[in-house]
Amino acid sequence: MKPPRTETTNELASGLPESSAFIKQARVHNVVLIVSVLVFLVIWASGLKILERLGRLPAPPITATNCIDEKFKFLHELDLRQVNMLTVGSSAAWRSVDLRPFKRHYGPGLHPLNAAPCYLRMNQIAFLTNFYLNHLPNVRTVLGVFTMRDFAECATNPTEFFDRHDAARYVFDKAPSWHLYVKNFRPRSFSKDVLLPEMPIGDNGQEALNVDGYGWWPYHIEPEVRDDVIMDPNCLRALSAVSKNLARRGVRFIVVLLPPMPSWLERYDPNGVRDRQYRQFVATALDPSQAVVIDAAKALRPDDKYFTDPAHIHSDSVPSFMQFVLVEIKRAGVQLVLNRAL
Repeated sequence: MKPPRTETTNELASGLPESSAFIKQARVHNVVLIVSVLVFLVIWASGLKILERLGRLPAPPITATNCIDEKFKFLHELDLRQVNMLTVGSSAAWRSVDLRPFKRHYGPGLHPLNAAPCYLRMNQIAFLTNFYLNHLPNVRTVLGVFTMRDFAECATNPTEFFDRHDAARYVFDKAPSWHLYVKNFRPRSFSKDVLLPEMPIGDNGQEALNVDGYGWWPYHIEPEVRDDVIMDPNCLRALSAVSKNLARRGVRFIVVLLPPMPSWLERYDPNGVRDRQYRQFVATALDPSQAVVIDAAKALRPDDKYFTDPAHIHSDSVPSFMQFVLVEIKRAGVQLVLNRAL
């Protein structure tokens, strides 16, 4: 039996040059990789800066929806420390609530903000509302403006639809956003937003997303009936959770339900049965001691021209709608707390 073969010193020595060459090659590879990444980041940051100067840079991609990201960008650019009244909801609130009449009525002690974005369902509205209030300690009144569409598809839409850490750092800590374009980069949507912006560009080259300074973006299109809506009971549970959460925080909750669009009723709910059920269910889901419900269907009988579609009020109708809301708040005996008690 042959003894096990052992490598001689000469044989080991002969392998050293190959090992050294391998190590050297690996180091060169790592250096090239690091330099390439740095060059890429410099080019990427420069490209973002150029797009920003041209007014073509989309908002940082915190969510997968352009108009939500644009609302976060709007909030990022505001001083939010004094906000004491908050409007929440989806696009029914974003498009239909002009807070300037509130500011004129209540005076300099009121610092309102329409923080509603778009394309949300009630479970997502609840998540977003809680996120806002965790960072806005002076808010004493929350105005929720809803339509039936907000109460659909809660079971099939993710509740936590964005990273709270990323959003908080960007919106409230005013952190730089360049890394978000890398972390959440979506080539197709980014390219589309650069070439064909979903949000209209203003005369000054900036996004004309919020024309009033408080977060409202009016809608001007001609009335459209659009699709039917089926309510989801999960949405009512989410609304009830919002109400209880606000009550624990000592925040007044004012819920406004938009009136129905006549053409939508005629096509999908000719007897108005489902519309009445929706309004009754919402009222039932809320504790009267915790929330005030203003149902515009009980007082307003608008025609189709009042709307752009069943979920949005036309910009020409918003002034009268806001006056109606102010009157109803006063009639309900609600006193807005303008300064948080120390």
